[in-house]
Amino acid sequence: MTEVFEKRAITTSADFPYPVETLWRAMTDSEWLAVWFFPNDIQPMPGHGFTIWSRPIERWDGEFRCEVLEASAPRLLKFRWTGGHEELKAFGKFIDTVVTWTLAPLPDGAGTTFTFVHEGFSTDPATDAVFEVMGKGSQSVLRSLARRLPDLIAHGA
Repeated sequence: MTEVFEKRAITTSADFPYPVETLWRAMTDSEWLAVWFFPNDIQPMPGHGFTIWSRPIERWDGEFRCEVLEASAPRLLKFRWTGGHEELKAFGKFIDTVVTWTLAPLPDGAGTTFTFVHEGFSTDPATDAVFEVMGKGSQSVLRSLARRLPDLIAHGA
């Protein structure tokens, strides 16, 4: 018998005192993205396959295979995020998820809200660890962006 599990999502957002265009560059320029997220070879073009290089764990090489599903400058970037290894039992073995990053000007015009949605995680208890790691990770990368963005702007990466 095959069990069918519901899906769950992680949603995190943060406000930044910078215009939408600056945050768009931070999430779509491979060099800027590598400073606050992970090394990558992203191009914001639908259909573009790219890799996110993370830290290897056990027998997994640390590579996430991704594909841009939608890019609407300077407001939305959506990509498929897959990776894992059969022996990553503690992390649910594999993930096949979708990330959506959206940018919206703050109502007072004094900055931008960045919303990070990572969806498609199974509710299977075997995936609880990866769901928890990715949830903490989404908060961590937005904090990293807040810390690193002033330097990226000042130095033009």
